[in-house]
Amino acid sequence: MGSATSRTALVASLVAIGTAIYTTGPLYRFRTWWSFDDPLASDWFVIGVQVVVGVAALAALARFSRWRRLDRTTVVVAGALVGWLALGSLWSASPSTTLRESLLVGVALLAGAGAAAAAGDRLLVVSAWIGVHLGLGWSAVLIVLVRPGTQYESQWTGVYFNPNSLALVSAFGILLTVVLVAMIATRRIALATQWRVGAMVVVAASVPADLWLISGTGALTPLFGLGVALSVAVIAVAAQRSIGAAGTHPLDGRLVAGVAGLAVVAIGAVTWITRDTWSSAVGRTGGFSRRTDMWEVALDWFAQAPIVGQGYLGAWSDPEFTSDMLAARGTVLGSTHNSFVELLLGAGLVGFALAVALYALLWLAAGTRALADRRITSVWPLAVLVYVIVEQLGETLFVGGQLMVATTGALIVVSQSPSSPPAATPSRATVESVGGERRS
Repeated sequence: MGSATSRTALVASLVAIGTAIYTTGPLYRFRTWWSFDDPLASDWFVIGVQVVVGVAALAALARFSRWRRLDRTTVVVAGALVGWLALGSLWSASPSTTLRESLLVGVALLAGAGAAAAAGDRLLVVSAWIGVHLGLGWSAVLIVLVRPGTQYESQWTGVYFNPNSLALVSAFGILLTVVLVAMIATRRIALATQWRVGAMVVVAASVPADLWLISGTGALTPLFGLGVALSVAVIAVAAQRSIGAAGTHPLDGRLVAGVAGLAVVAIGAVTWITRDTWSSAVGRTGGFSRRTDMWEVALDWFAQAPIVGQGYLGAWSDPEFTSDMLAARGTVLGSTHNSFVELLLGAGLVGFALAVALYALLWLAAGTRALADRRITSVWPLAVLVYVIVEQLGETLFVGGQLMVATTGALIVVSQSPSSPPAATPSRATVESVGGERRS
């Protein structure tokens, strides 16, 4: 029992630290304490830390048997996507940028998958919640103390350097809080009765703090993503209850998930087509902070090399491309603020199709699990996946060192696997201290 408890504590600590690293803010802020290369995303120390985390994740995947349950098609598609992005360095305007970001995307996917394989569902959620709130707590303290670099143009940045990043992490923290409270309330995490209510209160108390942080950023996209994710979770719970009452075979869950996915895509398309009408009604312009100006330029350049693209993130090193961006928007931001547009621009139809296929496979897997498993907490991978996808519609997050990429890697594991702790070998019994249960 002692060795199992020690292992659990070690895994939880490593996953929490890894999560904090992949929220970028804490790692970047730490790096600025001494000389650094600008931009920080290409700093040797930052990259080195990410590589170390990736190596540790690879070791975790090799040791723990949960990787054996992964859907091979999903793994192949994810590997093909990373490989194709890296191949784009052969025709990119900035081969080093394309190759670096492509490989770091692969490292981030490994980091998330390794964390999920080593921790299992419950410990992963607990550790990720802690890791996310390490940076958020640090940000809150510095903002209250009005420390330099934590506020920008009357908006809060905390340790994340820009408001959008702080809001992204804060909203994700709220989503993890909802999942964690649900796990405690439904006894998925075993706690003594006298500790259960207290734990729920302590965890839920982070929600007002996270909302306070978001309010200072002025960002709305993360709140929208959070709302959509929670709405999908509620619908999934209602659906699993309906399927259970009707006695439908669990395999029908995959069909339901597929149909629901097509419906979501259709709703998204209609929403986009009618954006001028509804965005004006809520006080937002149809340009979404002039993002559409960038998207139009990016799509024009995509049309020049529609199959292979310009080399992932390489176009931003092309003077003609940046000149077009400057003419269209007045500023050059360094990305299109939409992962899927960025994939079309940089990786062409091949890379875009692979990315869509990856998230479609994850949707089917997470949706099937949510409907086949009658427990409320089984919907959490689906809710997290929705948040990841929605956020990537408004930001370029499919890059090296990004939490949403690492989360995608974790989803490859938890979406496919049952909610049980991993084992070092298939036949070896293990103990999950957080769950308080012995499984074989």
